[in-house]
Amino acid sequence: MELRHLRYFQAVAREEHFGRAAQTIRVAQPALTRQVRDLEDELGVQLFERLPRGVRLSPAGRAFLEDTNALLEKLQRSVARAKSYATGHVGTVQIGFSEIASRHPEIPAKLLRFRLDEPKVELNLLPMSSRSQIDGLRNGTVDAAIVYDIHFSEEDLGALEHCELGVSDIVIALNEDHPLAQRPIRMRDLAEERFLFPARKPQPRYFDRLMQACLANGFSPNIVQETATDSILLSLVAVGMGVGFTQQTRQVPRQGVLLREVEDLDVSFRLHLVWRKSDPSPAVLRFISAMK
Repeated sequence: MELRHLRYFQAVAREEHFGRAAQTIRVAQPALTRQVRDLEDELGVQLFERLPRGVRLSPAGRAFLEDTNALLEKLQRSVARAKSYATGHVGTVQIGFSEIASRHPEIPAKLLRFRLDEPKVELNLLPMSSRSQIDGLRNGTVDAAIVYDIHFSEEDLGALEHCELGVSDIVIALNEDHPLAQRPIRMRDLAEERFLFPARKPQPRYFDRLMQACLANGFSPNIVQETATDSILLSLVAVGMGVGFTQQTRQVPRQGVLLREVEDLDVSFRLHLVWRKSDPSPAVLRFISAMK
């Protein structure tokens, strides 16, 4: 039994006439009649009662038609689903993601737009450091990564593609009652401050660049607390524990916190989208295109 037998049977059942069914599906009537007879012989039942002018389903034929319709409908859904996977409209995309990327003014909006445009693609955001994201790409646990100021080794460049998504400047976060909150700020003004600093282990390049900026301006920051995320840093600034460098953003960072430019601080970081050169799925390719 082949699918064409089922489709021929379905057409004859719908038209109740071999000639009209043959015209509908554009098959020669003798061939159609023979195929339906072969189907009946294979099943060992009579599917149609032959009439002087046409045919009608037998009781066995009515039961078989019900199951045939369900089978062919399921097949159509399976074909459509396969095509959706092949075109990237269905699937799962695992995205390595850092909190710094979440505070960028454009990236969250692009993620939202992708979710709205591709509702059948499951987008999983996995919080991790930039280096862990690259490792995840290499071992296959991550499909794409949004990283900042990452150093690509020769081995990375051989296996990975990347493009720049944007640049973010670094500013100082102050409690709204801080004496520096309402006047221009230079690096030397921060020399005696208590600092909340990003933890070095998950983001060493970020830590080192901020530390170098302080040292270049003649002071070593008094670090009272290292913080794992910007959210924790801003929470501690809000209660007056200290000041801290953070990413410039259009959003209000947190109640009680102000972001101020430091006139002579020249530190920014570049965000990149990174993915494997080999075997990206259609859904991943759609995600890459949307983020670009």
